[in-house]
Amino acid sequence: MRERLLRFARNDNVQYVIKGIASVIARVFSEAITRFHNGELVAASLR
Repeated sequence: MRERLLRFARNDNVQYVIKGIASVIARVFSEAITRFHNGELVAASLR
């Protein structure tokens, strides 16, 4: 019984870690896209 609980807790932690990493990647990715779009707009208006 104890082994099952430990295994379940480990799986739970892995899910939380994956969710955390995914949210960080999503935030960085969206920031990069926003900067890229802003750079494109600035470059287009300078032409």
